[in-house]
Amino acid sequence: MDKKSDLDPSQEFLISSSDDIVSILKTIAHINRFRILVLLLNGPSTFQMLLEQMDIKKSALANHLAELKDSNLVEKAHHGTYEISENGKNYIKSIEKTYRENKVIEKKVWEAKQREQLSKSFLERKQ
Repeated sequence: MDKKSDLDPSQEFLISSSDDIVSILKTIAHINRFRILVLLLNGPSTFQMLLEQMDIKKSALANHLAELKDSNLVEKAHHGTYEISENGKNYIKSIEKTYRENKVIEKKVWEAKQREQLSKSFLERKQ
């Protein structure tokens, strides 16, 4: 993969967009910013309501909201009222969907391993 021509269009897009993608992921990856986005999925919320739901200081909430706004994940609806942007909704919903699907797969893999171990144990006893 030394040459750009070795990349498919999806890989080329991801490589060329990697700075922006990583920046968004870093913003979402902070636990408080992630929680703010999740809380805003229910609809717009005031600064005070968010502050009551989060266990952080006013200045920290203000800084997190500013960073989310700068990344176009949150919008200021009115003075002191915030809402999640369409981009923010799409990212959080994609994360949720992927995480749920992976949890189902992990459970199925674990169950299959358990069945295999039981079978091996049973077969070993029969010998």
